[in-house]
Amino acid sequence: MSHLLYWPGRIFFYALGNTSAVCLTEELPPEHRADVLLLGCGDPRHILYTVYADASTSSEPRKLDITCCDCEAAVLARNTLLFTLLADDGAEDRLLSIWNVFYHMMLDEGSLSLLIQQCRKLVPLAESLDSWRQGPYAHIVIMCNSDTLSEIGRFWKIWLGTSNFDAEQAKRFKENFQDGIINVQRGHEADLITTSMRSAGPLAPVTRLAVSEQFKRFWMTGVTDDGSPDVKPANNPNPTFAFSLSGDKFAVHYGTDPILGFHLAEALASSGLECSTKSPSVIHKVVRTARQQFGTWCKAVIRRVQNISVSSASLVVRMYAGEALAFCQALHSVNRPSVAHTPIFIAPWKRSVVQLDDALYSPSAPAPAPTSFNVIETSNLLDHVGLQSLLTVTIPLLCGSSSSTLYTEALLLAGDSPAQSTLNHICGDLSTISLLLGVVPSSYISRFTTRFNFDNMMHDITKSSSRQCHQRLAWKHINFGHHSDGLHEGELTFTPHQLARELFDIYLRMFSDEDLRKQMAILSLDKPQLTGKIQPPGIIHYTRRSFALLLAHIRTRVRCDWNKVINILEALILQDRTLLTGSNFYQETVCQLHLAGFSISWFGPAQIRELRSQEDPPIFRSWSMVPEVVTVVLVVPRHAIAKVQSDLSNAGTPYLQCGIEVDGKHGAFACISASFGKIEISGEGENKVAVVVEDREGINGTSPLIVSFPVLSTIVIRTSGATVGLAVRPNSQTGTLVKKLGLEMCLFKALLTDERYAHVLTRSPTTSKGMINSEYPLVPPKLDTVSRGNPIHVEMDISNRRIRSLTARIDIVDPTGQASLASGCGVTAEQLSPNGAKLQVDQYHHIIPFPLPVDVTNAKLRVARKSKYVEVVAPMTLALDVKGESNVTGNFRTTFDCGVPTLWNMHRVNLDRCPSFKLSKSRTAFNWLESHVALMFSQREHTLRAQSTFPGSIPDTFMNLKDSLYALFISATRLEGPTDAEFALWNPEEKRFYAMILVTDIRLDIGSHTVVADSWIIPGSNDIQDKLKREVIPALFIKTDAHESEAWRHLLPLLIERCRTWKHKPTCEYLVHNSIPLYPGSGSDPKKVPWCSCGMGVGTKVLRERYGSASAKYATRAAISPLFLVSYMEKVGMKIDGPVGPLAMTGCAVCGKGGVPLSACSRCKKVKYCSRDCQVKDWKKHKANCVST
Repeated sequence: MSHLLYWPGRIFFYALGNTSAVCLTEELPPEHRADVLLLGCGDPRHILYTVYADASTSSEPRKLDITCCDCEAAVLARNTLLFTLLADDGAEDRLLSIWNVFYHMMLDEGSLSLLIQQCRKLVPLAESLDSWRQGPYAHIVIMCNSDTLSEIGRFWKIWLGTSNFDAEQAKRFKENFQDGIINVQRGHEADLITTSMRSAGPLAPVTRLAVSEQFKRFWMTGVTDDGSPDVKPANNPNPTFAFSLSGDKFAVHYGTDPILGFHLAEALASSGLECSTKSPSVIHKVVRTARQQFGTWCKAVIRRVQNISVSSASLVVRMYAGEALAFCQALHSVNRPSVAHTPIFIAPWKRSVVQLDDALYSPSAPAPAPTSFNVIETSNLLDHVGLQSLLTVTIPLLCGSSSSTLYTEALLLAGDSPAQSTLNHICGDLSTISLLLGVVPSSYISRFTTRFNFDNMMHDITKSSSRQCHQRLAWKHINFGHHSDGLHEGELTFTPHQLARELFDIYLRMFSDEDLRKQMAILSLDKPQLTGKIQPPGIIHYTRRSFALLLAHIRTRVRCDWNKVINILEALILQDRTLLTGSNFYQETVCQLHLAGFSISWFGPAQIRELRSQEDPPIFRSWSMVPEVVTVVLVVPRHAIAKVQSDLSNAGTPYLQCGIEVDGKHGAFACISASFGKIEISGEGENKVAVVVEDREGINGTSPLIVSFPVLSTIVIRTSGATVGLAVRPNSQTGTLVKKLGLEMCLFKALLTDERYAHVLTRSPTTSKGMINSEYPLVPPKLDTVSRGNPIHVEMDISNRRIRSLTARIDIVDPTGQASLASGCGVTAEQLSPNGAKLQVDQYHHIIPFPLPVDVTNAKLRVARKSKYVEVVAPMTLALDVKGESNVTGNFRTTFDCGVPTLWNMHRVNLDRCPSFKLSKSRTAFNWLESHVALMFSQREHTLRAQSTFPGSIPDTFMNLKDSLYALFISATRLEGPTDAEFALWNPEEKRFYAMILVTDIRLDIGSHTVVADSWIIPGSNDIQDKLKREVIPALFIKTDAHESEAWRHLLPLLIERCRTWKHKPTCEYLVHNSIPLYPGSGSDPKKVPWCSCGMGVGTKVLRERYGSASAKYATRAAISPLFLVSYMEKVGMKIDGPVGPLAMTGCAVCGKGGVPLSACSRCKKVKYCSRDCQVKDWKKHKANCVST
């Protein structure tokens, strides 16, 4: 296995999700179909919300094909149950009972009856894949293989079986279930449970006490309470919560809360409530909102799935029960016809091999299931398997389109900053790792996000070292936009020594838990410093197989002398003294590198034959041929486990590893597979085969434990008299085991030649004699021999941890270019975009796509006129430290994907699915909103503002842009003075505005926990403005300098595109000019409109009613959001102080002149002036009260 094997003593059942629902298609253009992979899918909240919130440009909804993977079949059984209930006639009338079945741990009689009736329908359908395909639900739910259907059907049978309990069985079932609830309840009696706060986003502080009280009530009663008087008694245990991988033992996770998956801000946005109220009315509001959202989302699903055939279905949900990493490798192997089946185990503690349904996953399948995806959602799997393991198996499944997105979530450790925790997960410099992997967090490039993160805000403001932070990242291909220009990503090259040093640094970080010096240094810290620094044993993720698979993936991207790289790397690992226990894993490291397809200089068939002739090992005497790698199998008697089983189960997540010992030398092996059962041996020599008959009772059964692991055959040849053993890996929670097991923590050991317990085979045991080896990893293909584009050479800095420069080599093959080069013409390089350059040689030019942002202005040129090539050596500009810049246009990236505009880091929103909230006359109703919008600003920006001597004196365009957005939101929501809904972007140098913004509504972008201004953008050209004079006059002029004007030119098309529900025309100006925005570099020129005209006048009924036909004719809808900082790059600034004066005044603050364009103070945005002269006159007085935003 590529992940450490932990003892399955306590497995929690995550029946419900612990984060609020997100729209899975928020990065996709509405024209594209969505092939979605959900790993660790949990409950179906994301699917339900996506169906509701997804935008379309036609009357037909987007095609959604969603593949769900979860190792807990009980989760999939619940999800399938829900979808089948929604597919039945009359589902809308039963939504309250469906809510109860899915979210309540205790059921009323009617809801229980609905559950049992549905199980009676489903159990016969689960007899076989054929019976399922012929059933009434095959058009919405598809099973990826028969094993999944069998496991899901097993739970339906169990649930159905509870209806046949006699009185004594029913009593015992109910008592055991309620005892489990009570045990959890007791553990929370004195606690303040605030996990659900994050589901309220900007309203989180208001819900602090209410959500805690709701959580306790849920665990006390087993139901949710919305204050309805017509509540039926709920006295029956819900079977869907009672059974899981833990059998009939109550295993529901102690943090389970039905409201966590919903968007609680909608309940309280206009309430005007003070922070931290636990009034029953608030609790009821929150629960009622969650139920209403569930009902609304379900109705959207019902409209899609009822009375629809398989061929016309616009929503398909595929189910797979098994471990996520294994499933990804299985999907990757589908495209390899030479592989008869997928050589991967279904899950830890299983000996079955993944076999996907040929009717869906064979090359000849009539309607093949997706094996590559434009959306991959990984939940918080990286907390369990490690980021590198996760990215290694998911990146090959990510479609190559520009909009394809891979999402990761993490619960960052308490005590660390978000930046440090992110780096710990990355295992290196973010730029370097991104380049090696081929994907990068989109927010790292753009330096902003349109999603609000409440956890990180609280961490930075409260300086709390105990609060854990939830972080969600969107990863995209680093070659964003290259394909659409007819260009190809350049192949990467390194010097072998630098690449080996970088890989060794990654190796040290991946296995830092083996660095005992580091652990001892942490233990020497004071208690306050120690908080959050001790690495819990549950977050040790990697084995040497993980590292080898990572290298195999990197090899698909980097052209280098890999034999030399591996030889250097192997020497570094062998000589390393940093990982004090790392030398024990040296043999396993070499073994896994070999299995991943890397050559080791001292190891091969010839060396094995020579060594065998010298040693004559008894184990191999009957073998005609000894392969490079063999499998060692150890049968551990049950009594060896039984003596410490309770200690193992109470020790958190203890990891198991094997070892081979001879003459005092010890080799450790963590890449092990295990299962309980009986082993059946047949054959002799290299034909010896082991089949495992698994014990379904697992750790609760009586069968021995069978473990296996791959080793180099040279180890077995050399180790005459060796022993093989199974041990517990020591950590901070396994200390009690030392008394029973000794310092070696060995559970059992036997002589390698003792065939009662030990076997050496050519392949790993499985549950079937015909299965091929399922232990060894798939080997990703090597880099294509054909060049894919301009070679990009990567030069590391002196520390070898960061990239110093990227060098693009351009071979001049064009005759005109060659002639110009040979004649001595000048050679120049011009920056086109953050990662694009144009090489110019007289009339010849060549576009260079760099994989990451570089500084072409300061690039060095190496010109080889005789050899006819030019090298552009460009310094890397991408780093975690953020500095103020004048030109930020590169932060707003767009490209074309199949002729459709695609956004880099601005999620799409369906404005009509974003709830609006009342603009209350009470200012206290929106205290939360001012604070929320102010959290756009970082500590760095606040410090800069405090140091400024005059408004607008800081050359930080992004900060000025945030100031303008802040002014827009504060003014449009009546936080100060009368409402301003009409804004003009105005460059004083031009003496006219270049765009008008009409805000018709402020809405909640609930999926991203923020707000959005439902706006309309009108060009500022004279002819249009002349037609608008009688209808609308801007109430607030937002002054922008030249740099901010250019930033708005790049931003406005994105704000329009992100909420688009119309199609771009064939004559779209974007396509004609091959540019988004139009006329880049034209700044505030009102004659050169930066957005296309395709959406102008579309859906403008609200403007026609409010203003008139001229406004409606020229307006294009836009979704304006706050631009928040990136938590792993900057810290949140403190809350902005209250306003000092009216924001929207009727006249100039100095002379009182009205009826003319007024500009707000660019620093505080609170006071308006008619001219610069008036502002200068007022500065001495205003300076004392000017509060920076």
